[in-house]
Amino acid sequence: MTRPPPATVLGTALLLAALGPIAAPALAADDCAAGLDRLGQQAAALDAAAPNTPAPVTQQEMAQLRALQQAAQSAAQKGNAQACQAILGEAAALQDSIAHPRAIAADDLEEAKLRSPDGKDLGSITELVIDPATGRIAYAVVELGGFLGIGDSDFPVPWALFQPSGDGYVLNVPKDKLTNAPRFDDRNRPNMNDRQWAMAVHTYYGIAPYWMRQSATLAAIAGSTAGGNDAAAPLRQEVQRLSQEVARLNRELQQARASGSSAAPADGASGQGGTAGGATQATPQAPSGNDSPQPPVSQQ
Repeated sequence: MTRPPPATVLGTALLLAALGPIAAPALAADDCAAGLDRLGQQAAALDAAAPNTPAPVTQQEMAQLRALQQAAQSAAQKGNAQACQAILGEAAALQDSIAHPRAIAADDLEEAKLRSPDGKDLGSITELVIDPATGRIAYAVVELGGFLGIGDSDFPVPWALFQPSGDGYVLNVPKDKLTNAPRFDDRNRPNMNDRQWAMAVHTYYGIAPYWMRQSATLAAIAGSTAGGNDAAAPLRQEVQRLSQEVARLNRELQQARASGSSAAPADGASGQGGTAGGATQATPQAPSGNDSPQPPVSQQ
């Protein structure tokens, strides 16, 4: 086999390195274009099937879906692939909810199967924690002790990491990640209204806090229709600042654990929260970057 001369190999490597910053946005743009095409086909199928279904799609549902589609197209035309992807994610969730609504009683979750991404049984969901401002699930408390071999422990996991699958849910978290994940028992139940605790949990799992997921999409929409990337800049700066703050808190927590301390994160991160089914709702308000998250409500 003829090998290319070293100069050719080096030249190719340098060319790929030079094209890297260009290739990444190009790939993101391709993903955005593919997502737009897929969304257009799904929206058209919903619209066409409406007259022949027992519960046809309403004009309001289609209008909201089309509005998201147009916002994503606007972001793509301006070269803002990140905003396009965020809007497409919201549109995909809406389209799926329109086509296949899912609702489950909290009591039925005890019978639902909880599996790992590779299909292994994990444990069970014992509790849901609700954001009263939106009605959405903020966390699911799961028992994973047997799966991890560490004894019975409760793990508060952001609901965004669960995916419906067959007769249960898939928890999209690797086993090694769960091994060191935040946990509690009956003696040290955390205060889930505490901002530092909430930020630490979401930072550990590497996802945006539940109270910012919709805000991020709205910021992306605003950026795609009004100010481009600049419109979402304040939100990105605040997320970066909060990430740095939580990283500092996590370092302090690790140092405390290393010294044998059993204390939880500072400022009441291990304080007593509302008991299952008995939490009270505070006056709803939309949390901003510097506000505490809306107190969640526990339901078992």
